[in-house]
Amino acid sequence: MRRAARVRYAPRMEYESARTVVYPWNCDSMGHFATQHCMKLFDDATYHLLGALGYSLRDAHATHRGWADVSHKINYLSEMRAGDLLVAYSSVQRVGNKSLTYRTRLVRAEHPQDDCAILTGVVVHFDLERRCALVLPDPIRAAALTAMGEHAP
Repeated sequence: MRRAARVRYAPRMEYESARTVVYPWNCDSMGHFATQHCMKLFDDATYHLLGALGYSLRDAHATHRGWADVSHKINYLSEMRAGDLLVAYSSVQRVGNKSLTYRTRLVRAEHPQDDCAILTGVVVHFDLERRCALVLPDPIRAAALTAMGEHAP
């Protein structure tokens, strides 16, 4: 009996989206990198991913267009402690009509192949005046689909 050939896809484009060092004051009473600081790093990484796709946070006030987080799922895989040099890598997982699903991996700089934490999130393009979802702008949609490579629909 023949084995089925493995299908190989080009990897999704990953962007280096943030860097930090874990300081002792970033740790909780258990000695772990505290969730509040981890979320800040994830949030920073999201804005850098959106910037890589063509969004300018600086223009948000003038254009009244922004983003709203609607979902986060985090898997903590390895303890992060004081002294760790962390790097975030972000990628687009899905492009919707008004939203993007993305993944951000936190890794130690010296071991980028080993994930410490992974956040999968959904962000919605948002009208900052009317407070409602907007269709993704064509340039951002195109950049997000390009970033997905062969995984794009």
